[in-house]
Amino acid sequence: MTSLFSKLLSRPSAAKTQAQKGDRPAPRKVDLWFHATKASHLPSFLHLHRRLALERPDITCLLTTDGNLPRPDALETNIHWRVLKPGSTGATDLFWHFAPQLCVWAGGAFAAPLLEADKRGITLILLDAQTDTFQTSLWPGQSLSQRRVLKLFSACFARDDAARNSLIKMGLPAENVFVSGPLQEGLPPPGCNEAALDSLAAAIKSRPTWLAAGTNLAELDILLPAHIKASRSAHRLLLILLPDQERDSDAFQHALEHHQLRYTLWPDLDGLGDESAQVLLAKDPAELGLFLRVAPICFMGCSLVSGCGGHSPYSAANLGSALVYGPNVGKHLESYARFAAAGGAHIVRDTQTLAAAVSQLSAPDRAAKMAMAAWEIATNGAAATDRVTALIHDTLDQLETR
Repeated sequence: MTSLFSKLLSRPSAAKTQAQKGDRPAPRKVDLWFHATKASHLPSFLHLHRRLALERPDITCLLTTDGNLPRPDALETNIHWRVLKPGSTGATDLFWHFAPQLCVWAGGAFAAPLLEADKRGITLILLDAQTDTFQTSLWPGQSLSQRRVLKLFSACFARDDAARNSLIKMGLPAENVFVSGPLQEGLPPPGCNEAALDSLAAAIKSRPTWLAAGTNLAELDILLPAHIKASRSAHRLLLILLPDQERDSDAFQHALEHHQLRYTLWPDLDGLGDESAQVLLAKDPAELGLFLRVAPICFMGCSLVSGCGGHSPYSAANLGSALVYGPNVGKHLESYARFAAAGGAHIVRDTQTLAAAVSQLSAPDRAAKMAMAAWEIATNGAAATDRVTALIHDTLDQLETR
């Protein structure tokens, strides 16, 4: 990638360009600007951001879309979200306000802000270039062709060989065009306390176990009867119940008592080893990584009731869980469809179907087969993410020394 860095060093920085124009210094600065053109780019960016933050914990990012994509839940404070609508003139103010050093543009739906970014000396990298998008999309109200747009990018990552060949035919230097495939989506797997994991695993031993993660209070009238029903065929079955909101834990206890289920409160392990406890109730959603590591089956909560939108399946899939989910996963519909098509996730709709799924997956071989299918989807694109992460680090290092 020598040609990329030589090009970086030959271009004026955004700060120098502003100084030449007599502009005021930007009041806020971000390291990286990421623009998403498809829904799948958002979880890819979040994964990429987490990877970058391992080496650069203070990295700041600007995340933009054209307004057709939903804002991701719970963005970290160092990620700024903005909408760049087609044909708008807001890019100038946006670039002055944030003064990004590097732009990573995902997809081929090019827009006018790229021209403004190039004028300000912002380094541009293209991700997920696909033949069916970059050949036909034109800037609204602009006379520049796609060939001119593509030449603004210092490096391009193509989805496949066909896209790479098309980019080269359109005039891009072959040494700056790479085949990467799709980026990895979703968040990296959450960590856990290793001592707590050892204690919990020793207490559970070989009991068949399933986890209801991020559960909404309104789902308990389906979940708890399903556990009772599934326990008739798997007599040692243990349910680990993790509320979506810690404040609901008292209400969860009342629901367990109402359904006459014997339970213990984490971190108390009483009743797990002698199998007298049917449910382990946890309170802190931040301990999800611990419970995913001991439960081969994970029901993804906030999916059986409308209005919640579900949770991302990637954390559970990354840690080898067979995925079970309800029909109300509108926020992550594309992701669940991908897992289901690969055999890594199973949809349920009520007590009967949930109980049947848990009973069937209590057989270790069936759960393992589904978990492997989910894991393969979750880790697809890891090599591409590694390569892009390395390039971004190298590029920011170069820019910071200028």
